[in-house]
Amino acid sequence: MSARSMIPAKCPANFGGGGVLASPPRAREGVEELEEALVRTFAETVPGFADPDFAAALTVAAYRSVYVSTARRLLAGERAATLVDDHRARVHKAFDALEAALG
Repeated sequence: MSARSMIPAKCPANFGGGGVLASPPRAREGVEELEEALVRTFAETVPGFADPDFAAALTVAAYRSVYVSTARRLLAGERAATLVDDHRARVHKAFDALEAALG
């Protein structure tokens, strides 16, 4: 199972939908909840998976790196509509790298 397929379609960290990131005090808690859900998902769906905690942390870090870059571009004045395709491509590239690294 790929890391990409484990991210919920309506991820609470989705930059377009606001989610927990619309409320800074809840952002850290939301990321922790997401990481814990990923740990459980890796452990439950990939029998004998060597290190679900490590995989979950890498998954969150990969998404965060893309998210932060996109957020910076939005804050610099770029329009969301012009960033969507690049954001998606970078998420896919990050998750392809994760899948290759984690097997």
